[in-house]
Amino acid sequence: MLPAASAKAQTNACQSSPKAFHAPTAMASQLLEQEEKLRQLVDEWRFRSHELLSNLRGDPFACPSPAAPPPSSSSSDPVRLHVEPLEHSDLSALLESDNVAISKLIMVLSYDCIEISRLHRSASKKLYRQLLLFGHRSSPQEVLVEGEPQKAFGESLSLFMELYETTSRMTAVLGNLVKQLNSIYSLHDKNILRPLNSVKNFTLRTAFEALGDGLAMFIVLDEIIKQNSHIKTHLSLFARMLNKVKLEVDIFGITAEDLDFLDQVVSQLQKFLVVGLFQRLLQSESPLHATLEQVRCNKKFIDICSSCIHDALSEILPRLDTWKEFPLDRRKILQYVALFIFFTYASAEVPEKKIVKLLLEMLKLVPLTYIEGGRRIILLDVLKSQCPPSFLSCPSIREAYKDSDVMKSNYLTQLSEKHSRDWHAIKDALSCWITSFQSTVYPSSEMLSEAWIRFHIKQIMQGILLANRLHMLVISMLDLHELLEVPIRREKLKSLCHMIISLKVLENTFRIKGPEIARSLPHIINIIQADIEKLILPAKSKLQLEAVKVSQTSKLGFLSSLTRGSKEADTRLTDSLSLVLIFLQLLQGGGSHKRQLIFSITLDVLQSIGYLDIDLLRIRKFIRKLGTVTDFQNIVEEVTNCSFLYWRKEMMGNWLSIAYMDVSRFLWLQYILDAFSDGLWLLKLGHVGKATLRSYEKEIEDALKNEIVAPLCRDIETDLRLHVHSTHLKGSVLVNPTKTGVRNLSWYLQMKPLQLPFKFIDIRLLIENYLNSAFYDHSAMSIYDWKIYSEMRLLAELKYGLALDDIHLAENSMDQDFDINEIVQNLHSFTENYSYNIIKQIFIEKVPNGQHRKSLRVISVDHVASSIALHGLRPISTASISVLKFLTEMFATLSKLLEDKLVQSDLLKESNFWKSDKGAATHSSLQQGELRFFLGKLAFGDRGQSFLEQLQSVISKVGNALGLMRILIAGSCRYSCNNSRFMGRARCDMRFAESCKNLGFVDESVVAGKIMDTAIEKYQSNVKIESFSILINMFLKELQCSRYHHLKDFFAVVPSFIANMIDSKVHYKDKLLRRDHDSGDIFCLYGSCVMGVAFILKVLGQEKSFDELNWFASAKKNLGEGESTSEDRSSSSEQRKGSSLVAWMLWSQAPSASTEVQKAVDKRRRCRNELELIECGLKVARTIMS
Repeated sequence: MLPAASAKAQTNACQSSPKAFHAPTAMASQLLEQEEKLRQLVDEWRFRSHELLSNLRGDPFACPSPAAPPPSSSSSDPVRLHVEPLEHSDLSALLESDNVAISKLIMVLSYDCIEISRLHRSASKKLYRQLLLFGHRSSPQEVLVEGEPQKAFGESLSLFMELYETTSRMTAVLGNLVKQLNSIYSLHDKNILRPLNSVKNFTLRTAFEALGDGLAMFIVLDEIIKQNSHIKTHLSLFARMLNKVKLEVDIFGITAEDLDFLDQVVSQLQKFLVVGLFQRLLQSESPLHATLEQVRCNKKFIDICSSCIHDALSEILPRLDTWKEFPLDRRKILQYVALFIFFTYASAEVPEKKIVKLLLEMLKLVPLTYIEGGRRIILLDVLKSQCPPSFLSCPSIREAYKDSDVMKSNYLTQLSEKHSRDWHAIKDALSCWITSFQSTVYPSSEMLSEAWIRFHIKQIMQGILLANRLHMLVISMLDLHELLEVPIRREKLKSLCHMIISLKVLENTFRIKGPEIARSLPHIINIIQADIEKLILPAKSKLQLEAVKVSQTSKLGFLSSLTRGSKEADTRLTDSLSLVLIFLQLLQGGGSHKRQLIFSITLDVLQSIGYLDIDLLRIRKFIRKLGTVTDFQNIVEEVTNCSFLYWRKEMMGNWLSIAYMDVSRFLWLQYILDAFSDGLWLLKLGHVGKATLRSYEKEIEDALKNEIVAPLCRDIETDLRLHVHSTHLKGSVLVNPTKTGVRNLSWYLQMKPLQLPFKFIDIRLLIENYLNSAFYDHSAMSIYDWKIYSEMRLLAELKYGLALDDIHLAENSMDQDFDINEIVQNLHSFTENYSYNIIKQIFIEKVPNGQHRKSLRVISVDHVASSIALHGLRPISTASISVLKFLTEMFATLSKLLEDKLVQSDLLKESNFWKSDKGAATHSSLQQGELRFFLGKLAFGDRGQSFLEQLQSVISKVGNALGLMRILIAGSCRYSCNNSRFMGRARCDMRFAESCKNLGFVDESVVAGKIMDTAIEKYQSNVKIESFSILINMFLKELQCSRYHHLKDFFAVVPSFIANMIDSKVHYKDKLLRRDHDSGDIFCLYGSCVMGVAFILKVLGQEKSFDELNWFASAKKNLGEGESTSEDRSSSSEQRKGSSLVAWMLWSQAPSASTEVQKAVDKRRRCRNELELIECGLKVARTIMS
């Protein structure tokens, strides 16, 4: 038997039909057909490269799409080797026999069992995970936008249609199987012809297992729908939407016929999901219901069903949680639980005590099991929700329900004891197995021997059983600790992490040795089939001899007539011989799953006849081994898949920190990431949204950076710093820096780049980038330490082998006394001693009091551009980080300033006033005046400054820092524009696609060039300078913390702050006319304050609240009314004074009243001008922020 590639690039381990195997022409035609399919597959893979290139259309500089296949997964390979014996012969060809009755019986049962197995496998691959993750989001607190649930259900409508079709088909097949079994075991109904009159006691265990397999599918689906509440919620919302669409059909562009059809489908789905799927089997509309009524009268059927359940559980339970447990044993437990529930409905009586006792023993040993996706099913809850009330009233069952928590706790205790007892033995066995399995070399055809194949079979079985044991221990212990809320000790956490690593090592070993197993699989199947054949051939010879004797005695008619029961014995002999010949005929083909089911059914019938003394138990073990080995890839993938860790994401950080703290475990990192990356495989199979995928990808990447990269960067920098300082500080002990350290961290730097499904992470490169940035930033901030950091850079190269950049720090640039590095180092001093002009983009120095200077320093965009020309663009990045830290400090200061109880009480009064009487122009100015007067008298700190003065100082510093950011960005643009004038331009602007055509490249390169041209055009059209967008987004998240809740009414103090600023400005301008004015108060610009106010309102989300105050309009109206009143008063006073001589005499002795009025009018006019100027500046600042 030779392997060959199938339609999905699968390797057909053996040909099913012996005729097709021996015929050269048939083999040649199959090879040609499979070669053509393989060529089509390679072409399809080649065209998939276009899809990968098309991802660049969105953002040419973005990471690959999460929907793209991961680089490490097998799906990313153009040809995947998947070993699975395929079956091309139908049942009639496989069961061809002269004994029509035997052939028909096995064919009917085999068809139902094969169809049930096919439907159950299809449900496990296409339904379980998709239904489990339907509507799943990255966070339970995430709120869906209106219409998203309806859209999600509409996109998944095909999934629910497939659910309906699969369950309907399974119901029909189960009904047919129960009907066949009922007819086989019927004793009283004379109208029913029994298939084999020679067999009195049928033991069709395989058929009952298939019945339980089909029933278990309904129980699993019920549990999934019960756990996922999104299914029914989204369905009801979708149905409600259809009712609204019916009223406005023309608007949505859908025909009435299509809408009615869709409405019928949705109504059918609603009825379908009203009750449980398992309970629907028992309803009168179900095809199984009528058969169930007949079964209740069939005592023989009920007894055989009970006997199968008892015998199977008695066989499986001793193997659980031991080295002999097979991967499918847990699944079979769920099958027999489903069959027991069916048995309780079929018998309509309380089950026997022995089966109830065995069931309770099973619940103590295995109180829960797990399905695809790692979700638990509590068996006791299944019995409670599905069994009839008569069974639930049983005293022992009621006691079990009361002690359910104790039962789970005892199960966790048992697992912990077995873990402590067996863990070291498992580690030793795993080490021996890996060493033995990896050292096994596939021999040449001349050296291939039966002993080597048998040893290879033993190795495969040992690896599968080890992986299954580890998988069940890890998933059970993690889930039970979470279910019972029992904390995990650190030592046990380490051992669980070690188990996960062992699972991934097993998976990796099987993947490496997969091609060798595929080459040896046909020989393995032949060996196992030969072993089975050795046990059957003696029985064949015996039966043939007896048949010869019977044929000889049949010639003596008189003697044969004297023998009692000779006819029945002849029938048993003939049936047994026919079954043996069918069995041997099945052994001549491949070991497909279809043939294995027919094997088991044939054995059941042969055992029921009871004519032969064959070791059937040993044959069943060989069949079970055959099924495990032929399906080894699917089984290994199932037992080594760690997608259940997606529901235990909190373990990620703990296990990564464990791997980091112990240098001997640094090789665990890749395996830990692979284990948690299996959750991405689960999410992709569940067809969740891209946002959920990206969120989980970000969680994995952040955990790696926070638990591995960041501590490693910090420890390496600390180690280098301690070594360098030990040579400079007096009294320190001199050490060899290349050999001495806190820990040996170089192992982490020798690792290959860590491979995630969506990207590669090179720890060494990240460390180099961090140290380059840290050394430059520290040197730029403290230029006098540049020598220290140069030594640290050299030591990093010597001790860790890191290739770091030279620290290129240019000398200070003093173009008009301006240098970027000095400003960054003294950011607090800069923001306090300079004023920002928002219109002209300049900074003007404030002159300190008492210093009479004739010139002031001015910083403009040109100074920044010239400084960048000398230092480069790196100081801009350093300045951005410094500004971010400075703004964080200022917000903390502002929050502390508004935290005072007196300020909070007045702000609360102000806020309540505006909420109760918004936009009242008559009261606004008075209320603001009273608040400003009160706040202006409040003094804080040792300086004796008023509250508004301190508030103005903080806000102006914030504005100056933002102005510095803006002027630095403008200077960078100016520098780039100046350099671009000297760049040569191409004579012709040729696109990538045209270049590929001119160079004669293939069509695929031209298509790739077109995609690249489109991506560049789209990127260039979207390029724009967003100075503050990133800064604003960062502070929007930062200010959501509770420690900044004092800023919630900041908008209420802004009017008082502006009014105080206007008064100060007018007062300072009045002092200019005096000789004793302070020079430091001359230049006080509005740009810093309005920039700070606009930014704070923006990040606090209070722009709308401030606009609702309508303060600028009311203040200007109030000032205008006061100005007109003062002018009227001044004119009436002039008229009275000019009417008498007494007035003239009084005027000569006292100051003129009109002069005082005129001063008031001038002051109001100046206040109004200043108010308009501030309003204009605030609009400009808010425009910049937007």
